[in-house]
Amino acid sequence: MSLYTPSFSQAFSGVIWKIIADSAHGMVYVETRDGDKRKVFFHGVNLPSKKVQWADLSVLDSWWSSLKAADKGNVLLVGFNEPDMPEQRGFAVIDGKSGKLKWGKPDAQVMHTEPDFIIISKDQDENTYLKVDWNTGAVLKEVSLKELFTNFNKKKTAEETAVLYPFHFDEENSFFIKIQQYIEILTHHKAIRMIEYLEKGDKVLISYYIYEGEKLTNFILVADENGTVLVHDKLKEGLSGIGMDTFFVMNNELVVVKNNNELCAYVIK
Repeated sequence: MSLYTPSFSQAFSGVIWKIIADSAHGMVYVETRDGDKRKVFFHGVNLPSKKVQWADLSVLDSWWSSLKAADKGNVLLVGFNEPDMPEQRGFAVIDGKSGKLKWGKPDAQVMHTEPDFIIISKDQDENTYLKVDWNTGAVLKEVSLKELFTNFNKKKTAEETAVLYPFHFDEENSFFIKIQQYIEILTHHKAIRMIEYLEKGDKVLISYYIYEGEKLTNFILVADENGTVLVHDKLKEGLSGIGMDTFFVMNNELVVVKNNNELCAYVIK
């Protein structure tokens, strides 16, 4: 039984497809999809205030668009061509607090993002690259191919690493058995296939899978250094395979998705 209960919980009508975070502003952005209606919607969640700031935004193509990045109060959405031409084409920058469109380009391609700028292709010319301002789209300078690759290889800053993602251990990894034994002691579950593991202060955060019949069930487990179980919740059952990055931590909040459509957060200090 969990000692901690969610500090935030919000169910969406569609399947949660992707989540990105802006740690500096405490915002989480959610992409949901309705496969039957072939509709994609975007939503902004303010974790500090525990509310959905804006919801059901549809930008670019109603199906072939997706979340790309978020930084300094801005959200980047990108569009794609049809499945036989799946490369990214066109993008829009949204105000992260209001959900309002700031600017965009229908033909250019996003090549790279940094906190202070975006590097894009120059409309349909994929051999010419421009460094542009996040807020206005103003061109800061033209970028060479060499500079583009230099930006790819930059180390992330402390602000960019404020969102913590777990390490992945499969059954071939020597740490897998140790964590598996730890899970079994606390929960009496035999974890299989892959374990996601993160340490934060005196807490350990673990996502793991067990077999229930012929299907898999995914759990999230949080315990302190004394082995006290703080969170032990079922995230999803009836799975045919495992997922990756099933949780992350932002500004002392553990963020998970339950049952494919519910965003939950727990305060983990």
